[in-house]
Amino acid sequence: MSRKNKQNNSTSVSTSDSASDSSLALYFCSQPCMDQFIALDIDDLYRESLLNVESLFIKGLNEYQYDLERKKQEEAEIEAELKLENELKQAKDIELFIFQKWQEADINCQLQLSKLKPKQRKNFNNLIYLIPKINENEYMEIKYIIGILYQMYKRDNCENNKLSLSSVSLSSLELQIFQFLQSNEIEKIRKYPYLLHSYTNKIYKFLKMSTLEKLQSYITPSIIRSIIGKSLTNVFGIWSIDEPDENKELLGYSLYPSSSFFNHSCKSNLIKIKKGSKIIFKLIKNIQKNEELCIHYGNSINSVLEIRQKDLKEWFFECLCERRVEEMNLKNAKK
Repeated sequence: MSRKNKQNNSTSVSTSDSASDSSLALYFCSQPCMDQFIALDIDDLYRESLLNVESLFIKGLNEYQYDLERKKQEEAEIEAELKLENELKQAKDIELFIFQKWQEADINCQLQLSKLKPKQRKNFNNLIYLIPKINENEYMEIKYIIGILYQMYKRDNCENNKLSLSSVSLSSLELQIFQFLQSNEIEKIRKYPYLLHSYTNKIYKFLKMSTLEKLQSYITPSIIRSIIGKSLTNVFGIWSIDEPDENKELLGYSLYPSSSFFNHSCKSNLIKIKKGSKIIFKLIKNIQKNEELCIHYGNSINSVLEIRQKDLKEWFFECLCERRVEEMNLKNAKK
């Protein structure tokens, strides 16, 4: 599914009459892919949610470029981001500080929304100045979050829809596994302090102000923190399929909890193969009983030890696999 590219063999689903821009559409790699998406979408909720994010993101890019009020807001946002970074660096208890900032963000959103009448809240034109302008990375993060929120909604409303029991059971199983995935939110914010402002004052506020009513009950600090915190070390990239490897475009990313339990090894015994819209994990050598199944993270498997370790640190991961230990021992022996 792509926002930017209309590939030669793509199929699209456009907006409904209620959408703000009739030119918006979701593009799929094939007709079967689109048909499956539609079949699993309860009351078009997922589609409308994605198109709503799309519309507001594009408005943020194209409108208010010369609007004085918007310019003042953006300047104030930069100041707020820098202030929050400084406060974070000076905080004695970083985890408590981060928790408090999430709570403050939620309270501020509730306060702003409480000042609007119910009819005003349903009209996004009344909310446009409350909805923060987001960048491309935040846009992709929000789409990822919306996807998981929708899966939660589908799980909780399975008795009220016509989805097959097998599809609902599979989604429920993945959500159960999701709870056990490791969150690296604190580590990410320690390393990149600007993310705290992005998460609380932009992504969370965008979701709270603009997400459709059926998903609102899932937008709480604890749920959104959990979803964001598990993204860095567990998601799989979604790339354009019609381009050579060097020209592939990152269209987004998704999280498949059951696939996230494969650990990393610089001498992996599994490879990930993309077949259409599916991801298949295939053994590349015979394995022993009780041997751990491992894939490799990133694209530097053939690089030297130092480069591999540097890349893995971006995932807050220190490799202690057999190959790494052998290379370290060899390196130390030469000293």
